[in-house]
Amino acid sequence: MSRRPALVIANGDLPPLATWKVLLQEEPLLVCADGGADRLRALGIKPHVVIGDLDSLSAATRARWPDVTLIEVPGQNNTDLEKALDYLLEIGAGAVTALGVTGLRGDHTLANFCILLKYHRRMALSFRDAYSDIRVVETEYEFAAEPGTRVSLLPMESCQGVTTTGLQWDLEEAAMAAGVRESISNRILTTPVRITIASGRLLLFVDFLQP
Repeated sequence: MSRRPALVIANGDLPPLATWKVLLQEEPLLVCADGGADRLRALGIKPHVVIGDLDSLSAATRARWPDVTLIEVPGQNNTDLEKALDYLLEIGAGAVTALGVTGLRGDHTLANFCILLKYHRRMALSFRDAYSDIRVVETEYEFAAEPGTRVSLLPMESCQGVTTTGLQWDLEEAAMAAGVRESISNRILTTPVRITIASGRLLLFVDFLQP
C-alpha cells in the first residue's frame, strides 16, 4: 500500500490556490511549518499538524483550531521547514510537496533550496511556487509534460555530463555550474523529457503556467 502523501505549508508566499488545489484531491496530510498555519487559515483550510518553535503562530489561529495537533520543537539549529520534514520522515510519509518556500526574502528562498538539496535523498520531496514544480535532479530523471512547457535547469553544484532529450535546446555532455552556465526558459519539444547527469546536482523547474 502506498504511503500517504503530505503537503507542507511554509511561511513564505503561497501560490494561488487554483494552482495547487489539485494536490488537495489526493487527501494529503497537511503539515504547517509554524506560521504557515496562518496562511492556511486565511484560505479557510484546516491543517492536521502544526510544527516548529511556534513563535510565528498567531493567537487567532490557535483559537480557530484548538483541536489541531501542535508540536513544539524548540531550537535555532534548524528551520521550521526542516522540523516539518523531519516529522514526516519519522512517520514515514509518502511523496512530499512543500508550498510557501519562495518569496518574501531572497535569503529564505535560497536557504529553502539548500534544504531541498539536503532532504531529497531521504524523501520524495518537491517544491511548488506560483509557476513551477521544482525538484533536485541527480544521475537521471524522466518526466512527461505538454510540448511548449517551459523548463529551466539550475546547477547547485558543479555538474558534469549533463545531457537532455526532448527539449528545444538539448544539452549534450554539458558542464554546468552556478555563475558559469545555466539553462533558463528552455522548451519541451517531445515528451517524455530525459535528463542524465554524470556528476553533480541541479534544480529542475517545470512550469505549469505558460507566459
